[in-house]
Amino acid sequence: MIFVGMDVHVRNSFLHATDSAGRVLCRGRRGNTPDELSAFWSAVLKRNAGELEPARVVLEATTNSRPIRQMMMHAAESLGLAVTVDVVDPRKMRVIAESVAKTDALDARVLNELSRANLRLPSCYMPDDEEFALREHLRARTDLVRMRTMLKNRVHAVLHRRGILVPQGGLFTKDGRRFLEQIELDQAGRTIVTHLIETIDQFTQMTDESNGALKALQRRPRWARPAAILQTMPGIGLITALTILAELGDLKRFKSRAAVANYAGLVPIVRSSNTKHYSGGITHRGPQHLRGVLAEAAWVAIRRVPVYQALFERVGGRRGKPVAIVAVARRMLEDGIRMLWKQEPFRFVPAKTPSVEAGDSRGDANVAASQPHGERSVVSSVAG
Repeated sequence: MIFVGMDVHVRNSFLHATDSAGRVLCRGRRGNTPDELSAFWSAVLKRNAGELEPARVVLEATTNSRPIRQMMMHAAESLGLAVTVDVVDPRKMRVIAESVAKTDALDARVLNELSRANLRLPSCYMPDDEEFALREHLRARTDLVRMRTMLKNRVHAVLHRRGILVPQGGLFTKDGRRFLEQIELDQAGRTIVTHLIETIDQFTQMTDESNGALKALQRRPRWARPAAILQTMPGIGLITALTILAELGDLKRFKSRAAVANYAGLVPIVRSSNTKHYSGGITHRGPQHLRGVLAEAAWVAIRRVPVYQALFERVGGRRGKPVAIVAVARRMLEDGIRMLWKQEPFRFVPAKTPSVEAGDSRGDANVAASQPHGERSVVSSVAG
């Protein structure tokens, strides 16, 4: 079997290839292009006397590890090689990070040795083409909204520097637009505001087009049913539902509700050794976009779901509102994944206190049924 350790950079990578006995077949830097990588595999085969043995490639996760993985696989398969490419989590590969001497050649050699050791390496999840496309689309839309918000803030800043108070309804409603057209501004201010408004309108048009494309994507068989299930939860709309599905990917890889929260970076940091114990804020690991949309959804959900509202008030009373909204976001994600596992919509009974006459056992049952069960997930939301 052929083993390859690969230290990836933007334009090139350092590769270290050996056989099962550790004999070096090829070693050196190659460009991150299909032709360069095909030349690398040709050199490996030539040194291996042309034998088409299975190959295993190990590289650390980087921004461009997905296309590099695909190019390595295609280049090897074009020559008849059966190849597997493992993309490993660099945070868990401390053997490299803590090396006294750290060079590209050394990193590639260490990855090669790890691949030959036949260990179960901490591999990263790699989305398929459809998941990747949906992620890119959603993240691009988020960037459009963020940039549009930045431009709107610039309009407010132009008026603020001139001591102009904006109307209560806002600047970007119909009345606000009329206000901007009618106010007296110096030449520089008028030019800047005009350019900013034109750019804001362009971003709005692109955002609307993106929303239409996402609605079309939602109707695809892969996303239609799970997105519809998630949208039955108060606070979760089209964008949030698709973001959850795109960022989580294959739901079968999560073994529990806590595993999903851990992946999203919504669990607290815990350090415990002997008598010392430390518990801090959330880890912030995992997809930032997922945490962002869940936090926004949580602000809506606490006004509509009694269990979430109770959680928010309880945690907020001790730790403050920012921590409380994160706790609600985590609970929503955990409930959402269970809904998807069971293929059931969100269900909850609003908390109410009906008047019950003394001795009416049926009334007692109704009161019990109207209350959430302790600290469990929204209900039977997903418990079924």
